[in-house]
Amino acid sequence: MAAALLAGSAVRAQNAGLTFDDLAAQAAAARDQGNLPRALELYGKAEELRPEWAEGWWNIGLLQYSANQYGRAIEALNHFLEIQPRTAPAMAVRGLCEFETGAYDDSLRDLDQAVAHGAANDAQHGPILRYHLGILLTRAGRYIDAMAQYKVLASKHVEMAELPLAIGMAGMRVKSQPGDVMEQDRQLYEAAGKAAYALLADDSKGADTAFRELFARYPETRSLHYFYGMLLFPHDRGMAVEQFQREVTLDPANELATALLAFTLMYVGRYSEAAPVAERAVAASPGMELAQLALGRSLIETGQEQRGMELLNQVLEHNPKSLEAHVGLAAAYARAGRKEDAYRERMVCLGLVG
Repeated sequence: MAAALLAGSAVRAQNAGLTFDDLAAQAAAARDQGNLPRALELYGKAEELRPEWAEGWWNIGLLQYSANQYGRAIEALNHFLEIQPRTAPAMAVRGLCEFETGAYDDSLRDLDQAVAHGAANDAQHGPILRYHLGILLTRAGRYIDAMAQYKVLASKHVEMAELPLAIGMAGMRVKSQPGDVMEQDRQLYEAAGKAAYALLADDSKGADTAFRELFARYPETRSLHYFYGMLLFPHDRGMAVEQFQREVTLDPANELATALLAFTLMYVGRYSEAAPVAERAVAASPGMELAQLALGRSLIETGQEQRGMELLNQVLEHNPKSLEAHVGLAAAYARAGRKEDAYRERMVCLGLVG
């Protein structure tokens, strides 16, 4: 104990009279030598002399993060971001720390902003950020946004142990954390995630085989056909129709699948088939934009322009930038001979896609 006290006194004596520049240089040297406690002590003393020193708070945050001291890292990064707001790497590290402490809403806010500002462009750290962001988006019910993050990872053939599970959960709309999944469900979500990963990585043949095996293994499981249909929609809408039809047959009460079936039928020009399906979707969920779009445009294309336009205008009341609604209205106005209105809607469409 006496030796420790003497050593502490020696260190304090050594630090006495040191300038800010001395402390900053010694802190950087201790950091480079891997002496984390000494580096943190020196960075702290430097910050006492110059609290607005952003680099010091950044290094304290990184060192605490590397030591799994997530709460302390968050405190340091809070100081840094007060000095340099919207710095993407700092938001990213703080978001990862918040994830570890269970502050999931804060973590989602930070990681979402960090990735949007380019923090995930780094080849080394980008996959970690996108993976965690995907988990948080799934937890928040933003499944399509989560799949967008996973698509980036799959397109780059990134492999992570828990990635298939996370993809499967997002695709099957399971609002939970991967660590909370029961073992019997885990096998299903992992298998679905592996099949989806293949398609996201442009292995359509492998994905088709994997999904067929899934359907044979889980013939009564809901959301699997929906999942495959969503993945197919950007590439093959005809096949997507088939999957949505199977999902609705399996689960007639699935309002989203019904709306997607109607929307996809409308999208491929099968308006007379889309209209009754869309009617069911609107009846089940009157405020669902997807259902309103499918019904509105299908009615316009099958000669019921007035009601179709009413539905599309309802969509625009809540979402003025709905391209599908403006396209439908342009077609309706053109049929009705309202040339100026049709021209206005076309110009809006050009602005939205431009």
